Amino acid sequence: MIKLVRRMWPLLVLGLLINTAYSVMWPLTTIYLHNDLRLSLVTSGWILAVYSGSNVLGGYLGGILGDRYSVNRLGLGLLVALLGDALMGFWWHDLWGYPVVLVIFGLLTGGVLTLITTMTAQLSRGSGRLFNLLYIFINLGLVVGTASIGVLFRGNLQPIFGLLVICYGLAIGLWGRYARTLERSTVTQQSSPTQARRSRRRLPRVTLLILLLSLGLMWGTYAQWMSNVSVYIQELGMSVRVYSELWVYNGILLILVQSFMTRYGRTKWLPWQILAGMVAIGSSFLLLSTVHQLTGLFAAMTLLTIGEAVYVPGVPAMINTYTVGHEGRYQGLVNAISSLGKALGPVAGGWMIGQTAGYLGLFRWCAGIDLVVVLGIALGNWWFHWRGRKTKANL
Repeated sequence: MIKLVRRMWPLLVLGLLINTAYSVMWPLTTIYLHNDLRLSLVTSGWILAVYSGSNVLGGYLGGILGDRYSVNRLGLGLLVALLGDALMGFWWHDLWGYPVVLVIFGLLTGGVLTLITTMTAQLSRGSGRLFNLLYIFINLGLVVGTASIGVLFRGNLQPIFGLLVICYGLAIGLWGRYARTLERSTVTQQSSPTQARRSRRRLPRVTLLILLLSLGLMWGTYAQWMSNVSVYIQELGMSVRVYSELWVYNGILLILVQSFMTRYGRTKWLPWQILAGMVAIGSSFLLLSTVHQLTGLFAAMTLLTIGEAVYVPGVPAMINTYTVGHEGRYQGLVNAISSLGKALGPVAGGWMIGQTAGYLGLFRWCAGIDLVVVLGIALGNWWFHWRGRKTKANL
């Protein structure tokens, strides 16, 4: 395990750099389009929809191309293109330039993140621990990126794009230095006896479909915490600072739980790990719909964070373990469907608040959706183990 982590550290740092750039851009998009470029919320929403679609497409294409072509050359090309996009945004971020830069950014970022996840899958030897490690570094990138916004953004995007140029420049250096070595390692892993034994058991299509659908629905509900909950907290009479403190707490707790999972997680526990994580996420919304005090909010965030830390890396790890030889395609689907859920979640939540249910009704709906997902995952787990017993009986 230690030797594998030593070989993988460039991927971990790449995950940190790419997600720092991603998280410094995404939260500013609506603010800049509406407040600075004076676009209506409807027009801004359409631009965001195209951006989200390009992110989904980039994630899927990154997986397909990663299976067919050299990951070394493909990744380097995507990173160089991202650097060019950031330089273009540094000089051209007006009413016409910024949307173009944003859509290209979404497409290329989706592709790079999929390649990083794919190489992690190929190096993991069927273990979920490396996904836990990668998720820790991804969350560190999110913390660094969002924290940088308050320091760098003063109505001018040049400092933001300057940070992106630095991140992509470092990423290109890392990729150029280590990607060829990592690519050779993935070939070795795929031809190893361990990989051959692991490939005998496949993930049933029913279970795979349930896992992918659960990802989209989970991120659709989780996205309420990243969007509509901030307004709800202010309606309770609390400041934006409280919301910020909730996410600082989220980041710290994520790292602690993920460190524990990295040390003690086991592949054979993945189906139950995913199920337990989904139960915790659904419970966070159920609690959120009943509390109105600061302690209750932190308790709900605790459930959400534990569920996220357990569930989110568990799904790609399980899919990777039982879909050997097609890592790019399936990890591309994982990233694409996750992006789709994050994109559609705030829109659906905002409509539900305004048209029917209000905030408390929205939270109850989210808890109900997550309960349906829990039942679906339980069915998928049963089918997976039933097929496994049937396969053993036929050998």
